[in-house]
Formats: sequence, C-alpha cells, structure tokens
Amino acid sequence: MPAAPEAVWPLFFDVARVARLIPGCEQVQEKEPLVLYSAVMKQKVGPFKMEAPAEVRVEEMIAPSRVRARAKGRDRITGTTMDVLLDVSLAGEGTGTRLVVDSTMVVAGRLASLGYAVVKKKADEMFAEFERRLRAELEGIPSPQSPVPDPSSPNPLTPSPDSDAPPAL
Repeated sequence: MPAAPEAVWPLFFDVARVARLIPGCEQVQEKEPLVLYSAVMKQKVGPFKMEAPAEVRVEEMIAPSRVRARAKGRDRITGTTMDVLLDVSLAGEGTGTRLVVDSTMVVAGRLASLGYAVVKKKADEMFAEFERRLRAELEGIPSPQSPVPDPSSPNPLTPSPDSDAPPAL
C-alpha cells in the first residue's frame, strides 16, 4: 500500500470509511468502540440475493500492526449463514505498507448449494474490489517520503520578486 503503517492503521477503525471499502456493506453501526459493530451485507451470488444482518467483533488488536475480526450473519429469506474470520497484518515496507489479509469464510444454507467454486469466485471478486477501493482511499494519504507542500512556502522553481537569479533546477 502506498502509505506508512501508522497512516493506514486508523483507516481500519474509521467505521464510515471502512464500510465504503467493503462491497455490499451497508448500515454499519458502532455498538462498542473498537470491539463490536453491526452491519448488513448485501450480495448477489448466482440466482440468490442475500441480505444478511451481521455482527462484527474485533477478537484481537495489536496496534498498529494486526487486527483479527469475526463477522457472523444470517439471511432471513434464504436461511444462508456466513461466518467470516479476517486477520489483517500491516508491516512497513520501504515507504509504504505491506498489507496481508488472511480470511476464512464458512457459508451454509441455500447459497452454499451453488457449490464451492461459485461462492469462492464471488469472495475473490469481493476481496479484489476491497483492495482496489483501499488503494484508491490510501492515495490521498501522504507517505513519509513525500511531505505535503506548504502553500505559504515559496516555490523553488519560481524566482522571488526581489531576485534577479534564474529559477533553481
């Protein structure tokens, strides 16, 4: 990721921002800060539309390098249940962050009747979209090697009005 771990870490606990990164994640609410959240996951997989209210619990957190969370939910119409364990690790790598996401997803019920390949394909698509959105979100966070310019500082390429010198190159 194009930002330092210290800049990436807070994003994972900004409920509104992280909800926008997860495809189909809606109605996110913080129930207990840094511990318990609720959300509704909406997805279409094959012929099924799933809308599963879910509880998300942070099981372990080692700031700013690791968070482990579990999401459990059940779709009322299809009876499909989901249990997702997500383990996210961050480590500095050069001027950026190496982000490792390890997940386990157990799906049972009508959605599971589509078979492993169909459910896995949808999960892979969701993770790819999450990564795309996360990278786009992080593009606005400056890395330690590229400080944000101070608009009040003179531009080194523009000569000052009282200087006869050519611009510095």
